[in-house]
Amino acid sequence: MTAEIRPYARQPRPRTATFVDARSWVFWTVVVLTLGALTQVAPLVLESAVASPASGAYAAFLWAAYGLVFASSVWVFELYERRHLVNVAGALVWGAIVAVGLAHIAGPAMHTIVGARVGDDSLWLSSISAPLVEEPLKVLGVVALALVPGARIRTVADGAFYGGMIGLGFQVVEGFLYTARTAALAGEPMETVTQMFVLRGIVAGLWSHAAFSAIAGAGVAFFFVSVAPALQRWAVALGALGAAMALHALLNSPVVQGTQVTSALIKGVPIVAVLLTTLHVSHLRERAVFARTARVTVPDHLVSPADFEGLSTRTRRRHARADMRDRHGRPAARDLHRLQRAQLALLVAAHSDGMISARAADAAGRVTSARSSLAWSIVGK
Repeated sequence: MTAEIRPYARQPRPRTATFVDARSWVFWTVVVLTLGALTQVAPLVLESAVASPASGAYAAFLWAAYGLVFASSVWVFELYERRHLVNVAGALVWGAIVAVGLAHIAGPAMHTIVGARVGDDSLWLSSISAPLVEEPLKVLGVVALALVPGARIRTVADGAFYGGMIGLGFQVVEGFLYTARTAALAGEPMETVTQMFVLRGIVAGLWSHAAFSAIAGAGVAFFFVSVAPALQRWAVALGALGAAMALHALLNSPVVQGTQVTSALIKGVPIVAVLLTTLHVSHLRERAVFARTARVTVPDHLVSPADFEGLSTRTRRRHARADMRDRHGRPAARDLHRLQRAQLALLVAAHSDGMISARAADAAGRVTSARSSLAWSIVGK
């Protein structure tokens, strides 16, 4: 996974604004799987909630708030585009319902198979069996999105983003189930919920399922967006999935002795290192994609290569606005911010749907309007 600009696979034009595509067999397969998995997940959630209503409600609140804050933060601070909320919701649903429901079916079978090899009393049993089931099930959600043009998986960063959302959905539901059930059996259920949430959500959760699935999702996206030799694409996709499973196994393993907190923190170091490397490479590739779009596809009077240099990082955009505010005042800085957002939207639309598309035409109109407003702000001052 290098940062070269070309070659990239030609992607089919989206028929819809999101992955909701009534003409796609993949979309309807996802719908059927979601409904089927819901029959597995709903009873588990209900059982966990009623076992101890007060602590169950407390656990549900904490995990729902955790998921909302996590997802919102990742969505708001995306480097170039904010993915459509329907696509984000679809990724979360796959992780929270489809992956959890299917893992509830396949998990015991894998547990039995691995147990026959390592022994039912082995400390390594769950660290081997869980990743073999959960990671492939989660990454299948990225595969499904990549097969629906409306999901607009066009860069490696798209795969990492949606993989992270799928992992987050899985983590929230699994965390709630585990926390609520443990609390229901404890003498101090409310205190137990807090302790379990801190351990599974704050201490270990920041480099748990969302991290694993982001790594695997980046590999899947590389497989779909690159036209590198098939062997290389398969190697990257399977290697990323293998890395996700290995890191999941590490987090579950007894390899580090000590308290749960100490163990989780130590194991988190290699997980975070691999995740940050994956995200760095993903962003380099994404930047290369949009730099070429600005140079080749979008007319210079809308977004020139020089314009993209100022748009390429969040820091450069922020510094440009600060400089504009110092030189021409706050109204000019606000107009520049509006122009930056319009130019980014145009680059995304041109890359995803083509320059000759309704989405790109709308963004181009907003670029022209914002540039005119900025000019008036500067002249007026």
